[in-house]
Amino acid sequence: MNIERVVSLENDQNCYIVYDDTKEGVVIDPGSSAEVIFDKIKQLGIRVKYILLTHCHYDHIEGLGLLRRLTGADTAASFECNLGIQNTAVNLSQLFSDPIKEEPADLIINDGDILKAGDMEIKVITTPGHTKGGVCFLIGEELFSGDTLFLRSVGRTDFPGGSADTLIKSIKEKLYTLDDDIIVHPGHGNDTKIYYEKRYNMYVKE
Repeated sequence: MNIERVVSLENDQNCYIVYDDTKEGVVIDPGSSAEVIFDKIKQLGIRVKYILLTHCHYDHIEGLGLLRRLTGADTAASFECNLGIQNTAVNLSQLFSDPIKEEPADLIINDGDILKAGDMEIKVITTPGHTKGGVCFLIGEELFSGDTLFLRSVGRTDFPGGSADTLIKSIKEKLYTLDDDIIVHPGHGNDTKIYYEKRYNMYVKE
């Protein structure tokens, strides 16, 4: 499995292009410029099967509309996330960005669902708290955590739909129960590992 990170300089947001040796893959959280992401996809020669959304906030979906058209890939989101990408108040774009009102997702995903792209199996893990519809994606030993879990930190919960208690429960029950050596690729900032966060994350101790 190969992972390419594209960072939005405006929001320090991480978009991930994940693909295998068959050159089929997924894009996770296209918050960067769609043109920049698509140039990287073309450079790598990847066929994008899915655009996966961890949650609906504007800084994770700014490139979604154009990238859908450029790649022809299906967009997969949770039920709540799907509603949020269509609502400028919920996705916060009316406060912090140009208004973003996306077309509905092509695929609604639920906890425990398995998506396939090439030889990869992508497990959906629902982790509400930062938003009502937050999810993480587990691909092999790599976890894409969106804004649920960061290096020594967690996603903020003071926006509409956020809940600190729910977020802590999601992390403890859904993420800290994963193997310690799983690598965490967050929506902002640097990578970490499950065992490191269990030991050093001041917001959610094991």
